[in-house]
Amino acid sequence: MAVIGTGASAVQLVPAIADRAARVTVFQRTPPWTLPKPDRRHGRLGRALYRRAPALMRVPRAAFWSVTVLTGLAVTGNRAAAAVLRGVSRTQRWWQVRDPELRARVTPVEPMGCKRVLFTNDWLPALGREDVELVTEAIVEVTEDGLRTADGRTHSCDVLVYGTGFAATDFLVPIRVTGRAGRQLGEEWRDGAHAYLGMAVPGFPNLFLMYGPNTNTGNTSVLYFLEAQARHIAQAVRLLAAGGEPLEVRPEVAADYDAELQRRLATSVWAACRSWYRTATGRIVTNWPGMAAEYRRRTARLDPTDYGHAR
Repeated sequence: MAVIGTGASAVQLVPAIADRAARVTVFQRTPPWTLPKPDRRHGRLGRALYRRAPALMRVPRAAFWSVTVLTGLAVTGNRAAAAVLRGVSRTQRWWQVRDPELRARVTPVEPMGCKRVLFTNDWLPALGREDVELVTEAIVEVTEDGLRTADGRTHSCDVLVYGTGFAATDFLVPIRVTGRAGRQLGEEWRDGAHAYLGMAVPGFPNLFLMYGPNTNTGNTSVLYFLEAQARHIAQAVRLLAAGGEPLEVRPEVAADYDAELQRRLATSVWAACRSWYRTATGRIVTNWPGMAAEYRRRTARLDPTDYGHAR
């Protein structure tokens, strides 16, 4: 079997198939930053305790939240937090990859966080197996027997797995959304998706998005953002249900907000390399530039003055 890619999909599937395939060849363009995955099975005693005393679950939840705070600080510019995570990642590579040559090939060269950091305990050990080969030469051709790389070598395989990512910057594609006066949302977003608070777009009254532009998180659960958005949208629904005029975010409000986000994102770690966070022009349209608590605070109350009446 051959696997193209070393991102979030590959780090899950390669360890799973390594035990089943006679041989696995992994094709890598850039090595990812990894961190140990805080994952374990809960025994009978633990489950029984949680059933009888649910408050005990706050302890591991607090621990996980502390990890997200640390990672959030790291990707938003805190040098001490970033140094801690780099140290943990380097230690993981040293511990799990004892072959110096292989360790060098799986050592990232890009800043930590500019691409998705992967939590895994199995990826690096899988690459060290005798029946798994890591190939870093560029692929130049898919042949009837396998893959040919730039060094002229042909890597035979029976099954080819693409773990090459997804179109994260193409929001709502292929859905056509029509706004006031026939405006097309796809046309509005031709240079990159944008929305006020990630939820509202000028010219599209009463349209509110969930998990819209710049509401992906580089450090915590997206559910935290979705909950904040749900509360905000519920306020809009209550205003409309009370007989209010259609809600359409004012263009100047949305423009000022977008300018602030892009200014902050331009100096962030996500601007340091090419990734699925960015469009072909380099605009970062996926990630929120700050901590999750900031987004929750800024979306806590819908300000009617941010919205005008649809005409």
